[in-house]
Amino acid sequence: MFKLIGNVSKKVYHEAENASDLNKWRLDNFTRGYQAEGHMVSKYDAPEAMVIVKVKTNKSKKEYLNDLLDEGKFEEYRRITMGNSDRDIEVYGSGKDAPKLINRRKKIEKLFRQGVTDTAEIASEVRVSRSTVNYDLRELRKTYPELRQKGSRS
Repeated sequence: MFKLIGNVSKKVYHEAENASDLNKWRLDNFTRGYQAEGHMVSKYDAPEAMVIVKVKTNKSKKEYLNDLLDEGKFEEYRRITMGNSDRDIEVYGSGKDAPKLINRRKKIEKLFRQGVTDTAEIASEVRVSRSTVNYDLRELRKTYPELRQKGSRS
């Protein structure tokens, strides 16, 4: 949605879905042609200087984050939801500084991204129980929404 707004008075002159329609309306309403010295001359007669402004629709943070997921912009989604926290500790360690836990979750994520969706197979590779793999995948899905889309189930 675009608006044609007066520069000084801030009066909204016209609204349209795209900028080209606004520009066409502006030219149709404020341009006059007249004959001068044997040829046509166009004169632009607007009441004031005008600006075309794109109107942003206000969305809640949740709607905006869902739109990011729908568009596949996972890096931006993580940046907004995680802030400036340390990625390894936040993603893999659930707020704990536990290298063993962090490394295990990195291995599970790597296997899952390679296409191994069977939790029993992942558990045998990482050498942990199947319930641990399920729990870690559940934790990873909170931060990595693309893992949700693959639909891993035990």
